Amino acid sequence: MQRHFTTDQTGRTPVKSHYAAVLRLALDEQELSQRWGLSVKTLRRWRQEKLGPIFCKMGARVTYLISEIEAYERRVSRHSTFTSVYQ
Repeated sequence: MQRHFTTDQTGRTPVKSHYAAVLRLALDEQELSQRWGLSVKTLRRWRQEKLGPIFCKMGARVTYLISEIEAYERRVSRHSTFTSVYQ
């Protein structure tokens, strides 16, 4: 399927004023629980036990920066089930 773009009087395709997809910097605990297939309760327990990724808390709202989520995923990635995750 081809898309047809209209051009302005300069012959260039106009830039949309709004992004088609919003650039996300963080996920809330519900979104992270869906990403990892965990319960929100597990993420809350991990925060108490300091096991999960670094999080941001403003009032009652908890968010996880995507950069911190990806860094955490790299830290806990293993090639074997023999190695320990939390050292």
